[in-house]
Amino acid sequence: MEASDREMIRLLECYAQAHGVSGHEDAVRAIFIRETPGRVHACDGFGGVTASPAQEGRGPRVVLTAHMDEIGFLVQSVTPDGFLRLVPVGGWPDGVLAAQRLRVLCRATGREHLGIVAALPPHQGGAQAGSVERMLVDVGARSAESVAALGIRPGDPVAPDGPFSSLSEPGRYVSKAFDNRAGMTALTLAVRELDAGPACAADIIAVATAQEEVGCRGAAAAARLSRPDVAIVLEGPPADDLPGLRGPDSQGVLGGGVQVRAYDPTAIMSPRLVDLALAVAADEGVPVQLAVRRTGGTDARAFQAFGQGVPVIVLGVPARGIHTHQSVIDAADLRDCVTLAVALARRLGPGAVAGLTKFL
Repeated sequence: MEASDREMIRLLECYAQAHGVSGHEDAVRAIFIRETPGRVHACDGFGGVTASPAQEGRGPRVVLTAHMDEIGFLVQSVTPDGFLRLVPVGGWPDGVLAAQRLRVLCRATGREHLGIVAALPPHQGGAQAGSVERMLVDVGARSAESVAALGIRPGDPVAPDGPFSSLSEPGRYVSKAFDNRAGMTALTLAVRELDAGPACAADIIAVATAQEEVGCRGAAAAARLSRPDVAIVLEGPPADDLPGLRGPDSQGVLGGGVQVRAYDPTAIMSPRLVDLALAVAADEGVPVQLAVRRTGGTDARAFQAFGQGVPVIVLGVPARGIHTHQSVIDAADLRDCVTLAVALARRLGPGAVAGLTKFL
């Protein structure tokens, strides 16, 4: 493995394993600030971060952005016998939680505690809680007083415990939170590469947003702080290459290249920017998968609504099993996402950006 790939995987693991449920992105934010030295950092009221060049004014403001948060839970209450009840933060599919491990972050102490979603063996009927509302979490406590002694209280964030591992097939990795720590990795690496190369004809603003998984709340504030003329959103979208899903219409195949999204129900991407991205990918030899989505949404919906309207595009690293404890990506797709993000940003000089919104 080349040094650049080792660094990519190191950063991916670091981001993916950070505890960062929506509204509690502190650990992810700290990594982003640490890994983008030499830039000027500022925060919005949600905790989103902009990393701006030390000197601005070269041209249009090109925002590269990814969201920091992951889906998870908050502690809602504690039963008298010491089990936790949770509320979901973000979208959890039914049936994926029984017997899973969770990481309960005690905000009062900063310590994490292991929790297990209670499950019944077949000897006792084997019926499992099919939804978050019915599940109980066992932290090994004997009573509610024991839970209080640990410092755990309502409102504490709870993340999946999904370790980072390499799979047998080279280049394939599994972890929690590739949605969207794959995007955060791509954002960080792209900004580093842009900073290390020739000066761009635009100001490249890196933006790490908060609370995307609960309605893109942080992106609206981040857009006001970063003031984009164009926005490139980096994501970890769902792959559609499992048996029963994969077919001639598959648009998110692991190892198939970076996904270029043209549409989802929350945002119509700028057709001119999509065309430019495809042309740049062809010039650079980057494999792409053009996606038109029937479901889902990203921070693109908030960035495109800033000011008088902002051209947006979403570049994604397809991931199997997002919004569960275990998601799988192909490192080649992550590398392709970085390459295309960098090349596209370099093409977005004053004339190119102006042409995206010239309608008269």
